[in-house]
Amino acid sequence: MRPPANGVVAESSLAETKPRSTVVWLGIALALAATLRSYGLGTKSFWLDETISAILAQTDRHTFMRALIYRQGNMTLYYTLLRGWRWFGESEFIYRLFSVIAGVGAVLAIYWLGKILFGPRAGRIAALLLSVHAFHIRYSQEARGYSLLVFLTVLSCFFFVRTTQEPAIKDSLAYVITSVLMVYAQVFGGLILLVQWISIFWAPAKPRKALLASAASIALLIAPLAYCLLFLSDRSQLAWLTKPTAATVYRFCLDVTGDGGLLLLMLYVLLIVAALAIPSTRSQCEDVNRRWTHGFLLLWLLMPATLLLAVSLVRPAFEPRYLITSVPAIVLLAADGLRRIKSRLLSFAATTLVVILSLGGAYSYYRARSEAARTDDWRDATRYVLTHAQPGDAVLFSYSEERLAFDEYQYLFKTGPSGLREFPDETELELLTRRPSRPTKELIDQVANQSKRVWVPSAYQENDASRRVDAALRSHFIQSTRLNFGFVHVDVLGNHMSTDHIAGPNQ
Repeated sequence: MRPPANGVVAESSLAETKPRSTVVWLGIALALAATLRSYGLGTKSFWLDETISAILAQTDRHTFMRALIYRQGNMTLYYTLLRGWRWFGESEFIYRLFSVIAGVGAVLAIYWLGKILFGPRAGRIAALLLSVHAFHIRYSQEARGYSLLVFLTVLSCFFFVRTTQEPAIKDSLAYVITSVLMVYAQVFGGLILLVQWISIFWAPAKPRKALLASAASIALLIAPLAYCLLFLSDRSQLAWLTKPTAATVYRFCLDVTGDGGLLLLMLYVLLIVAALAIPSTRSQCEDVNRRWTHGFLLLWLLMPATLLLAVSLVRPAFEPRYLITSVPAIVLLAADGLRRIKSRLLSFAATTLVVILSLGGAYSYYRARSEAARTDDWRDATRYVLTHAQPGDAVLFSYSEERLAFDEYQYLFKTGPSGLREFPDETELELLTRRPSRPTKELIDQVANQSKRVWVPSAYQENDASRRVDAALRSHFIQSTRLNFGFVHVDVLGNHMSTDHIAGPNQ
């Protein structure tokens, strides 16, 4: 019978040996995870990146392939799977439901990983903590690939641990498959590969041949993606980022610990200290394996963020959602810390406190999500423009890529005024494969001279480029008004227009 990973022996308490209690506990955790991730799933409008996911799921094969090669390859697997998933429907709820399923799958997968690392009890606690983790809930409710990335990351690490423990062919093959899928789900999954391979240098058992063969296979299979991203893509996907500040890093620390505020952050830190400091009553050999396990999890937690911070000294690359793969690591360390508390009453109280604070973070997320003023409401903004635009009007996008959000909702509404012109006049393929641009003065002059009114929707904060576009437009028109749809604002410019006609409910 195969022993637990790295020789870790499960605790001998009665609770560890009752499979029925494990089934009940997992059932509660999975039901809680599904409920929290499904709540209000279709109520919120897509934001820009989600509309890109929807468009890539719907577009023709030629456009899809060229978009992946030249600009959108960062979530290749997710977009590919979404193309099949869309046959269940094309609403916000259906598209996001795919991420919900991946999020719930991650809760089950982290139980498996926690079990082979620290025993069944730690696995159960880890599943519970991840099920109520607000940051993971948030990205399990988006039509983006981050939830799928977490699921595949946990599976990759599960099979990696099994391969380091006892290199069976089936585990090595599963490790290669899940790791390749992880990177294709989101390219920042590559940081987890570095974590895994570096951790081998201090592993107590070094199955070098098996891991070397696995690493070579993974590198070969992800090479096409790396080639497209490095040599064919315009590499502008991170151009919107700014250099991280201390506030950015603190925000990441809150996110990775469940957005429950400073108290939950400090509690997670204390639990990690408990996991590292509370001694084990096991053999010296098992202590060696424990040091490797903790070292691996700490590297998993800290190394991706440290690397992106270092890269950001040259080019901004640090963004909390790109580091969502750190969440399973801190949850597993906290679960081990809770397991090591000798007093069952104290352990139960600490677990309960973590869950309550985590649910508080989830509540704060839901509350912010429900506030219209704090959303990218492209749905209502597009509907308003389509229902109030008149013949001779034009829609000008001061940031070209945002036309994709407008066009997606125009497609979903399956309606719109005839003759409404959109600028820049680019095809879907061009918008998906080219670096986003601002309209030139020549284009602005053309649109203004040929249009009765110009509608300018955008969700981006004002900067020098947008202000130049606004100034050039205003030089042609004497009247303007602004309509707000959460973070999306629509400027309407014209001459002798009736402001009552375009006044929205938020004016």
